[in-house]
Amino acid sequence: MKKTTILLPFVLLVFSCGVYTFSGSTLPAHLKTVDIPLFANQSLMPGVAEELTDVLTKRVVSMNLLRVSTGRGDATISGKVVDYINTPRTYGTTAVRQVTVSEYVVRIGVEVEFLDNKSNSPLYKGKITGEGIYDFSKLTEATGRALAEKDVVDQILQHSVQSW
Repeated sequence: MKKTTILLPFVLLVFSCGVYTFSGSTLPAHLKTVDIPLFANQSLMPGVAEELTDVLTKRVVSMNLLRVSTGRGDATISGKVVDYINTPRTYGTTAVRQVTVSEYVVRIGVEVEFLDNKSNSPLYKGKITGEGIYDFSKLTEATGRALAEKDVVDQILQHSVQSW
């Protein structure tokens, strides 16, 4: 009797969780496609807007929540890169009056809007800043930029397509 009393709640708990999904999507049901036009670039770093748009598009496709359309989709994710900064993060000293930098951080600021084209209303609008930290002795600024772009895309998706 005691084994059944302990086992039954466990079995019920395991099987009752089977219908829950972890997609996290809070998208309106009428949104099936999304247009992701090339982000504008107001920073001094060439190519960052193209890279960011490409990373975002690939992530949306891999999530399989919306189909990416070329042209006017049910929704649009648009944006512009407004800041790009690569600054020292971790300092050290090797001798008197000699400072070395071991880590840098790339910060990318993006103004983004996720627009529901069916109802002509913004689902999200705001500024997002992503950062990528890299070890200067082993990696390059391109690595930090890629990490910052991934961080920006993660935040865009959290604010637009997902809910945590």
